[in-house]
Amino acid sequence: MTPAHSDTNNIVNVKKGGAGNYDLAIIGSGPAGYVAALYAAGRKLKTCVIEKGPAGGTCLNNGCIPTKVMLNSASIISKIKDAGIHGIKIDGYSVDFPAICARKIDVVKKLGAGIETLFRAKGVELVRGTARMSAGGKVVVEGAGGIQAEHTIIAVGSRPAPIKGMEVDEKDVLSSDGALSLKELPESIAIIGGGVIGCEFASLFNALGSRVVLLEALNRLISSQSKEASRKLEQIFKKRGIEVFTGVAVDSIRRKPELSLNMKDGKIIKAEKILVSVGRTASIDGLGLQEAGINVRDNMIETDEYLKTSAGNVFAAGDCVEGPLLAQKASYDGILACDNILGQKRKKDYLNIPGCIYTDPEIASVGLSEEEAKARDPEARTAKFSYLASGKAFLMSRTEGYIKITGDRDGRIAGAEIMGEGACDLIGELVTARTLSIRIKDLATVVHGHPTLSEIIQEAARSFSGSAIHGI
Repeated sequence: MTPAHSDTNNIVNVKKGGAGNYDLAIIGSGPAGYVAALYAAGRKLKTCVIEKGPAGGTCLNNGCIPTKVMLNSASIISKIKDAGIHGIKIDGYSVDFPAICARKIDVVKKLGAGIETLFRAKGVELVRGTARMSAGGKVVVEGAGGIQAEHTIIAVGSRPAPIKGMEVDEKDVLSSDGALSLKELPESIAIIGGGVIGCEFASLFNALGSRVVLLEALNRLISSQSKEASRKLEQIFKKRGIEVFTGVAVDSIRRKPELSLNMKDGKIIKAEKILVSVGRTASIDGLGLQEAGINVRDNMIETDEYLKTSAGNVFAAGDCVEGPLLAQKASYDGILACDNILGQKRKKDYLNIPGCIYTDPEIASVGLSEEEAKARDPEARTAKFSYLASGKAFLMSRTEGYIKITGDRDGRIAGAEIMGEGACDLIGELVTARTLSIRIKDLATVVHGHPTLSEIIQEAARSFSGSAIHGI
């Protein structure tokens, strides 16, 4: 979800702190917090947001947006490399890494200003400071006093998870935050962790020209996706020169006399920079949760199915509660919490939250993976259609990839996965179909424009329904 555009000079006059009475106080202004605030204010709740950093949280400032700005530059490089196929001769090009970084900063600033402008337009008060909970559900802002609210939503997000013995210094050994703050493109980078974040950074630095080594302890990359997606992504990465090692373990990091990784099998991997990318952990330290009577389990705030905590009128949303660590899930949580504060009694359900991976090619999915669906329902079937058979993909020379739709015994979408050009945009149609319980045979009758990438959805639905036209 993108906030309205705003000039960076046109920002809200924020509240500097102090006692106040609100219907709703929200700690954190990331995708859960700011969306909840705007939603609540639109329903006449007097709302404040407490934020110690820039508006927009991790997603806007150190996550989704800055990485995608840089990945967009990488995708342009990919198209330049393929220009000759399309009859366009380019004598040479160069990567201006500082310029890419400057554009990233500009985009982040403008979108952050947009959030603050929306706060002012909706009457949301932005309180600058560090918040903590206290007994009775009261929110205390450091140096500013207490804020009394009828309800509170904790939406503090997450931070990169540390590994003992592999502490980051954000100079040579980086977290994802440090990788986004680099001023110069590293000649080489070793990435520890082949999950979503690690693979996105591998795709990015490879496209920009760095030598990339990608290390994953499990036996495949992006284990959240199907085995086919993992296998194909590894093949593509290796074809592009990324050194991929799965089923390996790092023993230690040596910083002197030169930076290197000591692997448990005795191998030594040298690189100019090391990126530690092994997941994220909730940013709940110092929140006073115990004092407020809020239960925590596995470093996440415990909630019921309505996102209500053990403290009664306190709710929690986003990365600090269980579920996928996704911006879209966080926004879903924020709205769900607001609806329940307003008395609607909505239960959380994350099976219709799409997952989007911005590697090249992109990978997107919703619902159960093919393996999960067939484990639950032996009668589940999967239909597949290749990008190679798509006219639009063919004329674009972007034929790597496929779509898979897995249906249950009743012919409804149990899960879907797309790997290929535009996958993260295309998945929206399948999310809609699954959310509305549209049968796959009915999806097959939906007319799509030609030639478009969206035709692959109809083709896969036709294949599932036994009426394939272009499929083999």
